[in-house]
Amino acid sequence: MTSSDEVPTESPATWENVVVGKVKEAAGHALGDRELIEEGEEQEEIAHEVREEFDEEHPH
Repeated sequence: MTSSDEVPTESPATWENVVVGKVKEAAGHALGDRELIEEGEEQEEIAHEVREEFDEEHPH
């Protein structure tokens, strides 16, 4: 078994991913940078989706 075959013990998406997304979004609003706003929103959304999928596949 290789390391890529191992099952993770915790979600690959962490609260840090959500926070970084929120910071990017806020910075985008402050700078008037629509692209940065969208990047932050997308990062936060993906982190939540990854977490939900992980929780469904690995119930506690």
